[in-house]
Amino acid sequence: MATHDLQFTISQDGVEDPSALHDPVSTPGTPRGGILSRLRESSHPTVCIFHVLFKGGALFMYLFGDVFAKGSKGGTSGANFITVTVVCMLLLAADFWVVKNITGRLLVGLRWWNKVEGESTTWIFECAQNREVNKFDSSVFWTVLYVTPLVWTGIFFIELLKFNLGWLIVVVMALALSLANVYGYYKCSSDQKAQFQQMMQQGAQAGAMTMLRSNMLGYLAGTPQTTQSVV
Repeated sequence: MATHDLQFTISQDGVEDPSALHDPVSTPGTPRGGILSRLRESSHPTVCIFHVLFKGGALFMYLFGDVFAKGSKGGTSGANFITVTVVCMLLLAADFWVVKNITGRLLVGLRWWNKVEGESTTWIFECAQNREVNKFDSSVFWTVLYVTPLVWTGIFFIELLKFNLGWLIVVVMALALSLANVYGYYKCSSDQKAQFQQMMQQGAQAGAMTMLRSNMLGYLAGTPQTTQSVV
């Protein structure tokens, strides 16, 4: 579990105080704000890495797939082209499963899934109750989740202008899977906000009714005393 307290080195007249608190990882002259130091802010650093890992792997294989396919990116044939396409699709499928079932639940406390009954499919959106979400984890999750389909959309138009229709199979699959996760978690977040607002309204109504009842009881209890004093 990562700590969120900042620790500083205290020095007097340029001389470091050895009794002061130190950051155990950092050393003098080591720049702060790197990736590893930022990951220390996370409650689930490994999950954050895997939230980005498969997306980055699929994007890397797609962008540099022509190198492995020996420059055949303009065509749709060849064993190398098929290999790169299959690897990209496997990475995209792995990313979809990890985001849907693991990273969303651990990083932001949200989960969505489909319930199939006969010929009908029901989308179910769930959110954890009374859970404090780590700000760094939430920022990583939502930023990467929304940026991914934007990147693939830009690649889609570039490949469409180049008439690289064979590679559009990978791009369309990437867009479909990433947008499905975006929609699912957006609905989870919307339902969470709606539930929170409903809880606030119910709490306000309960408080108002309690105050009203106490005022009424106080008024009724004070009425006989007022009548006796007048008489």
